Amino acid sequence: MWCVVYAGEGREIEVEEFIKGLLPQDSYTRCFHLVRHMAYKNHGSVRDMARTCLPGYVFIETDTPELVQEFLEPTSRSLLFSGSTYVSTLNEADEDLFRTIADKDGRIGLSVARVCGEDSSGKKKVEFLSGPLRRVSDRVTHVDLHKRFAQISSAMDGKGPLWLGFRFETEEIWNSGDGHC
Repeated sequence: MWCVVYAGEGREIEVEEFIKGLLPQDSYTRCFHLVRHMAYKNHGSVRDMARTCLPGYVFIETDTPELVQEFLEPTSRSLLFSGSTYVSTLNEADEDLFRTIADKDGRIGLSVARVCGEDSSGKKKVEFLSGPLRRVSDRVTHVDLHKRFAQISSAMDGKGPLWLGFRFETEEIWNSGDGHC
């Protein structure tokens, strides 16, 4: 099961370290926040930029959510995933979606896409060749070819859409960290 706690935007890493120091090591498998990769085009080059997905939220994978809740109950912020003001457990659908799109470190990578014709209304059809969007292509509700992102139906009980990045199969991506391929 995944538990989620609101850490405060920009405090995810600090709170992860606090949780890892507070919880008994055998009470959880991993503690992480979600990071998504997006492709940004600027002056003709496309860069891979990593951004926090769901800013402020830290996830804890555990078989003992009651123990995690007991240790972390004093947190005071309301949670996105429930009406609780402390640790919450993700519902099965949310957890399944995040397991599908994120790797073991909580990273949601770039997908690779191509335009494959037009539908009857003249709208371009997009095929996702690899990555998270290929695994959830049936949930894609909107694609922005210019900004290189796709919206998937909400994971968070109607709290809003989730945007995932992609690049075209013919594009070279430059890492935003050091400028190298």
